Amino acid sequence: MNTLSDRRKHARIELNSINSFFRQCDVAATSGGDFDITILNISKKGMKFKINSKNDSDKIKLDDELFIRGCIFNDRIGFLSSQKAVTVWQDNTVFGVEFTPSLDLDEPSLFNMLK
Repeated sequence: MNTLSDRRKHARIELNSINSFFRQCDVAATSGGDFDITILNISKKGMKFKINSKNDSDKIKLDDELFIRGCIFNDRIGFLSSQKAVTVWQDNTVFGVEFTPSLDLDEPSLFNMLK
């Protein structure tokens, strides 16, 4: 079991109240893969997501730089498009990433955008 996924240095906003369709993004990894993800939770410093296709889980390596190319725009997570991140942990098809740089939002603003 990966205990890193349970760390909480920054408040996480769980997104399970938002339909999974509206939490999907298209991502590119430096290890050469393009894939679709569904965001599980987010903070201003990073996010946890699952890969939509199990066949794509080998496209991401630890310390990979990721580029979030586009998200389903619904005024909630569209701000993530063009965001960069680095993979910091993996547990099967679930990954944790740190945004580089952090989101330019304070935690209350991020929470209000996503509630």
